[in-house]
Amino acid sequence: MSEYEDILQKIRPFGPHQVRTFVLVSLFETPLAWAMLGPIFTAKTPLFSCSDKNQTLYLDTNATDSCEHKNVCESYVFQSDFTSIVSEWQLVCGRGAVADLITSLQMAGVLFGAVITGQLADIFGRKKILFIEYALLIVLWFSTGFVTVWELYAALRFLIGGLIGGCLVVNFVLPLEFVTPQWRTFCGCVGFWAVGLMTLALWAFLVRDWRHLDLAMSSTGVVLLPLWWLIDESPRWLLSRGHLKEAQEIISKMAKFNKRPVPDMKCLQDFVQREKIRINEEKKYSYWHLFSSVNQTKGTLICMFGWFVSSSVYYGHNFNSKNLVGNMYLNVFISGLVEIPALIFVLFSNNHLGRRITVFLLMLLSGLACVAVLVIDIAGQGESMPGLTISMAMFGKSCISGAWAAVQILSAETFPTVIRNIGIGACSMAARIGGIVAPQFGFLGKTLMHVPFTIFGILAVTCSFLVLLLNETKDAPLPDRIHSTLPSTPAEVELLNHGKNKAENGSGDDFNLTEVDKISFGQMA
Repeated sequence: MSEYEDILQKIRPFGPHQVRTFVLVSLFETPLAWAMLGPIFTAKTPLFSCSDKNQTLYLDTNATDSCEHKNVCESYVFQSDFTSIVSEWQLVCGRGAVADLITSLQMAGVLFGAVITGQLADIFGRKKILFIEYALLIVLWFSTGFVTVWELYAALRFLIGGLIGGCLVVNFVLPLEFVTPQWRTFCGCVGFWAVGLMTLALWAFLVRDWRHLDLAMSSTGVVLLPLWWLIDESPRWLLSRGHLKEAQEIISKMAKFNKRPVPDMKCLQDFVQREKIRINEEKKYSYWHLFSSVNQTKGTLICMFGWFVSSSVYYGHNFNSKNLVGNMYLNVFISGLVEIPALIFVLFSNNHLGRRITVFLLMLLSGLACVAVLVIDIAGQGESMPGLTISMAMFGKSCISGAWAAVQILSAETFPTVIRNIGIGACSMAARIGGIVAPQFGFLGKTLMHVPFTIFGILAVTCSFLVLLLNETKDAPLPDRIHSTLPSTPAEVELLNHGKNKAENGSGDDFNLTEVDKISFGQMA
């Protein structure tokens, strides 16, 4: 265990100050979920009819077959108790793919924002970047309520996605840098993302106009900005940048808040020096080292595929929920509610069943639930058994949310220390690509409900068995090096000895978090 984490043990590894920081930072997940998943409602296609120049209505049905007379249509008449960007700009028939394309652009922005923010947070600090990007998000999100053309709206959604991705990066990293390794699984799995999804359904139920909905949610998000005065900068980041005095002041504050004596912090000088050595060491490695051997290549590809599947199926379920039978508001609320038991399951099973088996079970169950929806639909029982269809879809959504949390922990423990940040960065990019394609699954589901679930089932079941090819990391010391070659420089000797000490002390989880920003639980995101 490092000197920093040894001090955290003395002042309480998850004391009142850390709990407060964790809760306050996690609160950001709720409006971030509103912003990310808002298109479930704001991009929904209402029932509509086709009207020709004589104002004759040819159809009165949904988007599945409502474009039969599009050649004679002068306009469309939308018949619903809600509005969306689809009804605002008549994004149907020939332009029917635009709404989901805009959502994919938003998810592409998430990828861009996560990559950029990772570097910014390392340079300028976690706290500053979180609040700056969140404030910009509120401004741009509020602005969407006043746009008059869908092209400008699409551009804003891309920028909003970038800011969401950036905020999620820091939102995940910041609390983890206040706690010891044994609390990282808890902090990574527990949060308010599911609460955000549930309350999004309530917002949409109460506010049926898409412009008013965006205005209301973004305005409500402003209440989190004063938390600036209650959240401290990460001491670990300060130490990694050589700001020893500022880090010591925050640690002293933590000790007093936790009702513990202020510890002797002279040892942190050694930690700062070692952090400099580690950073210089990691500069020697690149993405090519992820594929430096057969075993390393296998682990890298399986982990990346696991993140891709988790993201694409998770967001695919969310964006496809508008196409399920039944009340769409209730469906979305339930889809958020079912995430909670899955994450609780991960908390207990990860340390009892192991990382690999936990991911395998959740992925397999998610895939089988999706296959069950496919079978019900093919058998022609989808409309006669809506309750069973929704139950299977929600069970699949619950399992994939837990699988995503578990696969991130497994991945972080699979990559050697010297390339762990690079590996997690590659996995995160794979997840963001999954998020980009996810809205297109919802587009396919408009015409054939079973198509998205077929894709979800194949991806999840395939991934479940591939994960079994990885090594179990539960109770195993984290690998420090790619190859078992002897160190050739004093810096390498010190790093190797440090890794051995960690293994001997049984911590096995002292991995760097200066760039673990690429991880996004749920959020996630």
